[in-house]
Amino acid sequence: MSNTVEFGGWPHPPRWVWAIAGVAAVAVLAGVVVARTGPHRAGPASAVTAPAAAGNGGLRMPPHKPARMVGQPLPRDAGLRLVLGGHRPAWLWVATGRMQPIRGLPRRGDGYQLIRVAGGWAALPFPGNGVWCGDNCAPPPVPAYYIADRSREASRLGAADFVAPAATRGAVWLVSYRARAVMPATAGTAQELSVSGAALGPRLRLPRGYVIDQATAAGLLLVSAPGTAAVRYQFWDPGTRRAGRSFPDLIAVSPGEIAWMPACTAGCTVHVLNLAGGPGRVIALPGRSQAYQGAFSPDGRLLALQVTARIGAGGRVAANRLAVAVLASGRLTAVPGTTIGAGIGVDFGWQPDSGQLVADVGLQDAWQVAEWRPGDTRLHVAITRAPADTWPVVGPGPY
Repeated sequence: MSNTVEFGGWPHPPRWVWAIAGVAAVAVLAGVVVARTGPHRAGPASAVTAPAAAGNGGLRMPPHKPARMVGQPLPRDAGLRLVLGGHRPAWLWVATGRMQPIRGLPRRGDGYQLIRVAGGWAALPFPGNGVWCGDNCAPPPVPAYYIADRSREASRLGAADFVAPAATRGAVWLVSYRARAVMPATAGTAQELSVSGAALGPRLRLPRGYVIDQATAAGLLLVSAPGTAAVRYQFWDPGTRRAGRSFPDLIAVSPGEIAWMPACTAGCTVHVLNLAGGPGRVIALPGRSQAYQGAFSPDGRLLALQVTARIGAGGRVAANRLAVAVLASGRLTAVPGTTIGAGIGVDFGWQPDSGQLVADVGLQDAWQVAEWRPGDTRLHVAITRAPADTWPVVGPGPY
C-alpha cells in the first residue's frame, strides 16, 4: 500500500516532487490530493462517478460529478502526438494509437520522468529503491538526457538529482547534491548547460535548503528543498547572490511570467506578474471559484487554469473544470466539456507548436485525451492506450 503525502497549499507542486523515489508522489488537483503510487504518475484507474452530461459551455452550472470530459471524437487525421514517460519513453499518436520508441535511453528498472525544457524534454531516471535513504535525503546523481520535440533519439546532458528549465534559449539547469546529503541543511550545486551538454557558465552554489524550480527573466526561482517543513518560492540573483521577492505558493510559472492566487476575501483572483517589467494582471474568478494549477501558453498571451466548478455540502469541492484567461483583458472562458469530478486527476498543458490546449484523464485501462483550440465551441476527445508503466505527458511536468 502506498502512502499519501499531502502538499497542503501547493497549487504548483515543486519539480522535485516527482523526482523523489521510495514514497508516494502526489499532485494537488483542485483541492483534492490524488495519490500516485511509487515515483510514477498515476496509471489509468476506475472512474467511479456518474457518466458525464453535456458540455459546460460558458460558465453555467455544470453536471454534478462527471467521470470523463465530453466532446466530439478527435479525427484520425488530427496528428496529435504526445510523448510517453515511464519505462518505455516513446511518441504516441493519440488518434491512431501508433507509437514510435525514443532511442538512446538505457533501460532503467524504475523508468524515466520527463520535464519540459528548451524546445523538448529532459528525461531523468527515477532513483532505484535500493539507493533511497529518506524523504529529505539526496540519492546519487543519475544520468540526465534531452529529447528534442519530435526527435526519435535522446542525447546525454550530464548527471544530476534534479533538472529545471532555463530562461536561456536552448538550455537547462542541472542541480546536484552529494549522495545521502540532508537536502534542507545542505547547499546544492547548479550548472547551466546547453541541450548539447556544453557548460554555459560557472557551477553555482545554491542557498542552503533550496532547489531551482525555474529560471526566469527575474533570476532563478528557487523552491525549498525536499523535507523542508514549509514550501517557499524565492527569486535569487546568481550574480549578486541576493534573494528577491518570495511567494508562499504559485499556480503557474514560465520564464517571463508567474501566476499565484492570494488568500480569498469576497472572491478569488489570480494575479499574474510580468517578469520583464510589463504590467501585472488580475483575473477575477466567478462566484466561489478557486484556481489550483495553471499553464501559460507558449506565446504568453493565455493562462489555462483548473478551477472549482461546483461546491457541495460543507463547502467541499464536487467538480472542477478548465478555463482559459486572456491576460491582456483578464477575460475568462470556460473550456467546454472539461467539467469533471473533483476526485479525478486531470493533467493539462499547451502543445508548443500548435497552440492547442491538451488535457488527459486516466480511465480503467486507457487514457482519455482532449484537445481544444481557443475559440472552439467544442472539445475533441479520444480514448488511447499506452503500454504498462508508461503515461502520456501533456503539461510541463515532471511526469
